[in-house]
Amino acid sequence: MTKNVDEKHHLKFRVVVERDKCTSCGSCEDLCPELFELDEGGIAHIIGSERVENNDELEMEEENCSVDAAESCPVMIIHVYKDDVELL
Repeated sequence: MTKNVDEKHHLKFRVVVERDKCTSCGSCEDLCPELFELDEGGIAHIIGSERVENNDELEMEEENCSVDAAESCPVMIIHVYKDDVELL
């Protein structure tokens, strides 16, 4: 008996913060405290993220409030991707 495997494609979101361009305004943390915080140096940090060069990157199943945070960033250093296509 052969098992029929349903290969569903799960949408993946990836959030990237360009830390070296952060102005420490805190808008990301204000709008999305479950995802963003300012680190000890006052720079935006994605909670649970991986550091890639000087950027924070995190893959998620849902966008949560990342789009709101990206839209509120005055220097546009938060990028949100859906299946590797940039939304913001």
